[in-house]
Amino acid sequence: MNTKKANWMFLAIVVSHVGLSLLVSFVPLMNVIVQNMALNIIASEITIWLPAVLFLAAGGTKAKGFCRLKKVHISTALMTVLFTLLLEPLITVVNAVSMLVVDNAVAGFSIQITQLPLWGMLLGIAVYGPFSEELAFRGVIYQSYRQQGNRWKALLLSSLLFGLMHMNLNQACYAFVMGIALALLVEATGSMLPAFISHFCVNGLSTVLMYALDGITAGDMGELVEAAESSLSGEELLLVISVYLVIATCSTPLAGCVLAWIAGREGHKEDLRELWRSRKVKGGRLMSVPLALGILVCVVFIVLEIVL
Repeated sequence: MNTKKANWMFLAIVVSHVGLSLLVSFVPLMNVIVQNMALNIIASEITIWLPAVLFLAAGGTKAKGFCRLKKVHISTALMTVLFTLLLEPLITVVNAVSMLVVDNAVAGFSIQITQLPLWGMLLGIAVYGPFSEELAFRGVIYQSYRQQGNRWKALLLSSLLFGLMHMNLNQACYAFVMGIALALLVEATGSMLPAFISHFCVNGLSTVLMYALDGITAGDMGELVEAAESSLSGEELLLVISVYLVIATCSTPLAGCVLAWIAGREGHKEDLRELWRSRKVKGGRLMSVPLALGILVCVVFIVLEIVL
């Protein structure tokens, strides 16, 4: 899989996303998918993992080797959980900052999500979703870009695409930060498995908290979230950002220390050093017309979401 094919794959993901949205708008039967959160998750994630699988198959590329799917030490898996928890305050800050401009995108689906069994949503949101997205972005796209020589540019661009793929400003912002952290885990371990574990933790924690809040509010969480968002003033949101920013200032460097420990445990400290040094390496060209088109479509959707 080369860079051009990876860029075509990203465009295919974007076109699939847009195509699904258009089907929902013009085909009444597709409303069933929107109303049923389980079907919604299945269909939306298919538009991500299917292009990745097809492009790998078309190039005769074995996913296990190319995407770096290999085992890691149990201690690495446990420290990955700690790494993720230490990054949560930073993710929360970015999420809250984006809410100064737009609403929380996930909160809008809280009612549909909590109407279904917790175990089902954990499978869909915390297992199926991360598997699909890690295969496509930390697997195919990042590894394709990484081979061009400039790992730092590959990390930033693949993370940007991961954020844009969500096609709303709120998720795009914190997904970009997540994308950087997940790619760092791949470099620190030489495996995509810790990135999946971290992604699972982020999605799983938010899902469990959603159900816990729903239980506390006796099923009125949707109304509670809507009331909170409408009543939370800019000053109050800034206060929340300030508090979490202080926490993130302490926890994020600790996450960096944990990442360094993980790299040492897996014998990949030099990969992290090489990643940093690659900032000054020119490397191959990553941008192409298909990628530019894909980015443009995502940006248009994000702008329309803000304006409308």
